[in-house]
Amino acid sequence: MIVRRYVVKDMPEAVVSIRKELGKDAVILSTKKIRVRKWLGLRWQTRIEVTAAAGSDIPLAQQVVIERRNATGTDPVPRVQNENTQGLAPDAMAFTASMRQAAAAYQSSESKREYQNVERSMDLSVVLQELAALKTLLAERREPALTASDTEGRTLEVSLQAYLEEEGIQRQHGKRWAQTMLKAYPHVSSLAEALPFLARVIISDLAELSQPAPIRKESRVVAFIGPTGVGKTTTIAKIAALHVLAGQRRVGLLTTDTFRIAAVQQLQTYAEILNVPLAVADGDGDGELSAALAELEACDLILVDTAGRNFRKQEVIESTRRLLRSVEPDEVVLVLALTSKASDCRRVAELCKPLGVDKLVFTKLDETQSVGVIPDLVATFETPVACVTTGQNVPDDIDIISIEQLLSRWQGGEGDG
Repeated sequence: MIVRRYVVKDMPEAVVSIRKELGKDAVILSTKKIRVRKWLGLRWQTRIEVTAAAGSDIPLAQQVVIERRNATGTDPVPRVQNENTQGLAPDAMAFTASMRQAAAAYQSSESKREYQNVERSMDLSVVLQELAALKTLLAERREPALTASDTEGRTLEVSLQAYLEEEGIQRQHGKRWAQTMLKAYPHVSSLAEALPFLARVIISDLAELSQPAPIRKESRVVAFIGPTGVGKTTTIAKIAALHVLAGQRRVGLLTTDTFRIAAVQQLQTYAEILNVPLAVADGDGDGELSAALAELEACDLILVDTAGRNFRKQEVIESTRRLLRSVEPDEVVLVLALTSKASDCRRVAELCKPLGVDKLVFTKLDETQSVGVIPDLVATFETPVACVTTGQNVPDDIDIISIEQLLSRWQGGEGDG
């Protein structure tokens, strides 16, 4: 008897591996849900551990069949040829028989207790997803013209889409990019092999939006907006420092963040270090904003720091719209944190779209391994990335890099250009 252990994302992946290594007569002995480390041990992921066996001396399945037959006088494993399997290809029939044999083995007392323990520990949604995937795989196996390479390609497509969703990419983008990659590179056979080609497809699809878009030379007033806690003030200080060090433009800072405690003092400290002027204004007062801009009239570049707000509230959207109308920025930059949920980032970007967002800035790249939300938002809102930040140090922890460099993280790179 040959026994193998497999650690997989879902049962269809396990079935393919078992069939490939142990043959069509293999049976599944046990399954359980486990957690494994990924990304150099920095992240935990849920996987399924499947134990399978092959050989003429497998006692479990044989014992169960004999006991069932003695107790009922009938064969406990239904015949393969029935109304659901008529017209199946030979390997599909073998696959169905193998699955039924595994189901019979689970009915033994020991296996049943183990299955019940696994069932209690697994989330219902995970079980439903696996059942749906099994149903899809069985339906595909019923197609007589379906070859082994076709099945492997579809299984790889499912794995690719699952990977992209985990990275924060919406299903419609993930499905389109995965299918395009498989069509353009049909020789790819594994997820690891597919990732560099997948990145290539995404970059090609984004076209010029995949390139970084820093602040334009002709822009004089640039306003930064975003939720609370994403790091707008520190990001503005880094951008100001870069322009000061370049020595080509006179930089001024304007803050309307009079809500957060010590927010003005924080930007004042940066202004003193950089030796640039700072103006303070209440974001709700047109007169104060005009006066503050007048104080910075001699500056070639004015960076406007707005208060972090909850953009889910309509009144916040309206007050931000009034502020932007008063300062008349040449560019509006939306700042988002990569440590936020991908769905939250998409929601904020959607709510801020009417404000005329020109560019995106992503902070806290050093605190996450997932970067998929970046190309996802760029594709959804057709808005390029100005820069990313990688820490708190001013001005060092900021990078102006392309989507290609960011996606190099999928291949084990750091994406730091």
